[in-house]
Amino acid sequence: MKLRHRCLIAGAGLVSALLVACDSPSAQGVSGDVSSALDVCGQGRGEFAAHVCERRELVTLDNAVRDVLVAESANISEAGAQMLVQNQQRWREAQRVACGVADSAAAFDETQTQCLESRMRARASEAQTSVQEVGGYVFQRMELVDAAPVPAAIAAAAGRPEPAIMRDIRFPRIDGPQTPEVRAFNDMVAQQPQFRLQDATNETVDYVIAYAGPDIISVRFVYNHDQLRAATPSSTLRAVNVMMRERRPLGENDVFRADSGWQRFITDRAVREISRQFSDYRDFPPPRDVYETATKPHLWLVNERGLTLLFPPLSFGGSHVDGATEVLIPWADLGPYLNPNAPAPIGPAAAG
Repeated sequence: MKLRHRCLIAGAGLVSALLVACDSPSAQGVSGDVSSALDVCGQGRGEFAAHVCERRELVTLDNAVRDVLVAESANISEAGAQMLVQNQQRWREAQRVACGVADSAAAFDETQTQCLESRMRARASEAQTSVQEVGGYVFQRMELVDAAPVPAAIAAAAGRPEPAIMRDIRFPRIDGPQTPEVRAFNDMVAQQPQFRLQDATNETVDYVIAYAGPDIISVRFVYNHDQLRAATPSSTLRAVNVMMRERRPLGENDVFRADSGWQRFITDRAVREISRQFSDYRDFPPPRDVYETATKPHLWLVNERGLTLLFPPLSFGGSHVDGATEVLIPWADLGPYLNPNAPAPIGPAAAG
């Protein structure tokens, strides 16, 4: 994707390093702006960056991340490039805190250096999926990453030596022309923190794009939170299915014919599959619990293979330790119950 160079205007607290002179003959384009903005050893980067630059291994790893993000930026708009840089700068600052460097002016000890090395190495790998092209769309991963030191009193009460509370919330954004349909999708999938950092709760949200097409985009979200004072972490699942042309969530009538008995069919199918998965349990799972979960569209994933029913922990009569499970029902099996006017990939052609 060839992008026309324009003057980028960043608001307070955003990516001031991306500001370039309009119509400058030396302008290198979006990738050059990203490379310059993410140069950890550039001028005016701050004391933490200066300490990174004192360690060859850290500079090498940080530059590896930068190189990946520069390559990824070739496929996104200038606005997307701003967000890409902002994501990385916010991530870098959070890792400082997460590795126990509470004072940005402080030099790193060996333990902190090893922590930063490990996190930067993992970051270089995951950065390769910062931009995905799926179903004719360019999806950019948005990241709300923050960290705060754990107050000593809370750490002592929890009996856990963690140096920081971490927030890592991710969701997709369609880059490119912001049509009404694209804006509606971006609004519907955007995620926000459910906890404050001072709540002493680690919070993560991650996603997978299950399907993307002209009519439907289906996204699977996993939510985890771990309160330091709680005995066990908690997790749940959710799907966001956007009817792109109508700019609204997928509803049950978009998939099934009314009064076709689809609720009974998918419940019975899910009961059989879950009982197979948990064969050590007797008279399990309770059909009523399965029905209450299986018939909720925000727990459905759509793709070419069929309809996947998401069952978060505790949603199908089990205990928290049983975790989550999923049940895939092929479109061919659902054929008698499907809405004949359902959009792809749900329609009669998909059902065979």
